[in-house]
Amino acid sequence: MFIGQPDLAAPAAPTSSVETGLIVLSMDGRILHTNDRAHEFARHFTNEPRRLQAPATTPLRHPLMDLFHDVLANLEKHIAAEDWSQFEITRLARWGGGTVRLRGFGIPDQARRQQSRVVLTVHYQSSPSPW
Repeated sequence: MFIGQPDLAAPAAPTSSVETGLIVLSMDGRILHTNDRAHEFARHFTNEPRRLQAPATTPLRHPLMDLFHDVLANLEKHIAAEDWSQFEITRLARWGGGTVRLRGFGIPDQARRQQSRVVLTVHYQSSPSPW
């Protein structure tokens, strides 16, 4: 299982679990795990229970949803190429007068490809900072 894999932690500034939201998703977008901090970001995707989807009336895409789809597309490419290495995509977005650092991890599973996971982290920063 991916939780025990040590190279999931990328070299970045340490963050407190109180400030960082965590969402673990399946390849079909089902939310498998989320912490309390991530709820305020994920609650905007409520059309289908426990799925990461934008409301049908929202014309603009949410940065968290965009990150999920980008990580998923990259994850599918890794699996198709039989590249089992983990990868990370990082972005900054404006949110509520501050900056939000979004990190997406693709974690391919060689034994059971559909068990591959997408992990998203959300870290709110009160001042604009590159990391």
